[in-house]
Amino acid sequence: MEHFFYNIKHPIEGCAYLLYAGIIFRWRFPKAWNKLLEKISVKEYSS
Repeated sequence: MEHFFYNIKHPIEGCAYLLYAGIIFRWRFPKAWNKLLEKISVKEYSS
């Protein structure tokens, strides 16, 4: 797996791979994706 990252030559190429991985993860594991979004979301501020 480490050797895969050495082949990335440009930052935009790396961002594209992250985007593809996110799309595949979201498509394959929708419940886990929603739980991840709930964990990293900011809680609503009540004044």
